[in-house]
Amino acid sequence: MPKFAYKAKRGLDKHVEGVIESSSEAEALNKIIAAELFPISIRELPPEAKPRNSAGSWLMNKRVSSADIHIFTKKLTTLIRARVELLASLKIIYEQTDNQKMREVVQGLYNSVKEGKVFSAALAVYPEYFSPLFINIIKAGETSGRLDLSFEQIAGFMGRDAALSNKVKTALAYPAVLLIVGAVSIFILINYVLPSLKPVFSGMGGKLPFITGVIFRVSDFSRKWWPAVVIGCAAGILLLLRVKGNRFFRDTAARLKRRVPLLKRMAMNQELAYFASGLSLLLKSGVPALKSLDIATLTVEDNRLKEGLAKAGRDIASGQSIAKCLQNYTDLPVFFTRMVAVGEESGRLSEVLDEVASSYTQEVESDIALVSSLLEPMLILGMGAILGTIVLSVLLPIFQITELVH
Repeated sequence: MPKFAYKAKRGLDKHVEGVIESSSEAEALNKIIAAELFPISIRELPPEAKPRNSAGSWLMNKRVSSADIHIFTKKLTTLIRARVELLASLKIIYEQTDNQKMREVVQGLYNSVKEGKVFSAALAVYPEYFSPLFINIIKAGETSGRLDLSFEQIAGFMGRDAALSNKVKTALAYPAVLLIVGAVSIFILINYVLPSLKPVFSGMGGKLPFITGVIFRVSDFSRKWWPAVVIGCAAGILLLLRVKGNRFFRDTAARLKRRVPLLKRMAMNQELAYFASGLSLLLKSGVPALKSLDIATLTVEDNRLKEGLAKAGRDIASGQSIAKCLQNYTDLPVFFTRMVAVGEESGRLSEVLDEVASSYTQEVESDIALVSSLLEPMLILGMGAILGTIVLSVLLPIFQITELVH
């Protein structure tokens, strides 16, 4: 049965708030009046989340990911295009969402809009989930009366970003499987196969080859201490997460990207593609050029580039050319700044930026394919070297005994 939140007065000065179950708003009002209260306001609450069984509740109570926001945006775009009102759309999405945390976000959006807030203001309450880019495009859509177009643009933008992320995951899937299979094979050899051979070689007498002795010592250590090593590594990672947070791992990954030339180029191209695409999207939505640049700058992670864009923004505000300011204050590639100049001169800046974003995205995809093609042989060679060393350590004593017999 639907629930309604109400505010009412009892007597002249006492205020009462509560929640009441009723089949309709009119019936809820009658119940409030029957309780000798004077109703001030009443609003319907979205349906509560259905109770989850204990086995699956921990799966449903996960964090809100970018994929959840993308799905939410696609569903909302479809409903708005079908002329369904925003409140009704949010209610439908709420009922179809499995992630409990995302349900709470949708319920918060529903309540804010129900209370009279514009949708962009409701989104701004959740800055950890909805970026300034997302919020300002919605705001522009509200101003122009084309909220459906804003949702389509955001959904398309997030779809391209998700497609690129999926290509990265797909490219790394095979190397990851190869690494896992190789690691499991080495673990089985070290902890189960070699210990069964050690008594055989020890009973034959004679000194074992150096490499065989080293491998057997590694095997003894692994059999005795591998649970402690695994627990220690897990505890260390959890401690770093607790003390320094996820930012420590993100900063470590960023430093690695800056030091490996291929990864550095790929990260820079991806950032330029994201920046160009975001700036184009804001301009298409009707956001002024200077404000669009400020918002798009928030998507940039490179601090040096971000500072340069901020300085360029100050000169652009005084009426100078965007391309000239970008050239003076940033290390953006010549291709990028010249394309911006072409877009300014032709009055097609947003379309030119789309072409720039597409060009850099293609370069990122090429680099992803190159990294994947390099990883596979490197992993095969690495695993082959380790497995070959283990096999050699077993064969050497056998060859030694064969020579002694002959």
